[in-house]
This record gives sequence, structure tokens and C-alpha cells, in this order.
Amino acid sequence: MQGKDLCPLCGEGYLAHQRGSLLVDYKGQTAAIVSHFSVCDHCGSEQADAAQLRDNKRAMVAFKKQVDGFLTGAEVKAIREQLGITQAQAARVFGGGPVAFAKYEADDVTQSEAMDKLIRLSASSVDAFHILAEQVGLTPKAEATAWHSNKVEQHQVKASVGAQVKPLVPLLTLVANESWR
Repeated sequence: MQGKDLCPLCGEGYLAHQRGSLLVDYKGQTAAIVSHFSVCDHCGSEQADAAQLRDNKRAMVAFKKQVDGFLTGAEVKAIREQLGITQAQAARVFGGGPVAFAKYEADDVTQSEAMDKLIRLSASSVDAFHILAEQVGLTPKAEATAWHSNKVEQHQVKASVGAQVKPLVPLLTLVANESWR
């Protein structure tokens, strides 16, 4: 059969990709996330290849980010795009390494709490973002505007739970004066 993988367990049947719903629990929060796997049409074994395992891991990481109150990958991407910068530029502005934003946005890893706060601050204050960008020699686009969490469509997040991203609430106001420079 062309286009189907031979079952590595029985060697007789072919694998058919399946998607199912998997009930997961994390810190007392329960959600159904999409699970990817294959089923052999001969022996009935269920198995997952590397790509399916990666997709399953990403769904779980996205769910954990939501429960922990972190920005999801879709939200990080929406903020970065709203700021008008590439992943490489985001890494220069915020730190984290050359491929950090690709990993955050794909939900391969969870950004640190400090990184999450820095991204949220830059999203809510274009002036703060401009200061950070200028420190690394980037000239931000003039049309960058403040981002709000409702700009990300919820269907982009694979793991859906009742928790929403908490908006950034300023705890203090910074007043810049020329003597600080």
C-alpha cells in the first residue's frame, strides 16, 4: 500500500493516523487535549511516531502554560507579530537565544516567568518595547500598537481550558527624566 507505513510491530498491517481526545490533569485542572497516534489495521496496536509524539507534547505544554498563567505559543506569536518583529529580532530584544521564540511559539518549551513578564510588558507598553529594541540597535516600526489578549483566536490553542490569560495590571508607574540617562 502506497502512502501508509508498515506496522513495525507485526510487519503485516499498515498504520492509519488517528486523532483522539485525551483527558489530562495538571495542578487540579482537567482538560481534553488532542492526541495523535496510529493504529495498525492488522494487529490493532496503537503507537505514535516522532512527529505524533511532538504534537502530543506541544498540546500538553500549551495546556500547562494556560494553567500556570503563562502566554501560550499562539499568544507569544501574536504579540511578536503585533510588535512587527521576526523571531530572530525578538530573541535579540528579549534574550533567550537564537531559536527561543520558535520554541515558545510552537509550545516546545515554556518561557521563564521573567521572559513572560517582559513580553507582556512590551505588549502593553509600546514605549517599553521601543526602549528595549533601541538598546540592541533595532528601529521598531512606528505602527506597532499595544496588544490585548483577546486578539488571539482561541481555536489556535490546541489545549482549551476555562483559564484565560490574565491581563497585565501595572503595579507601579515609572517616570523617566533626563538625569537617568
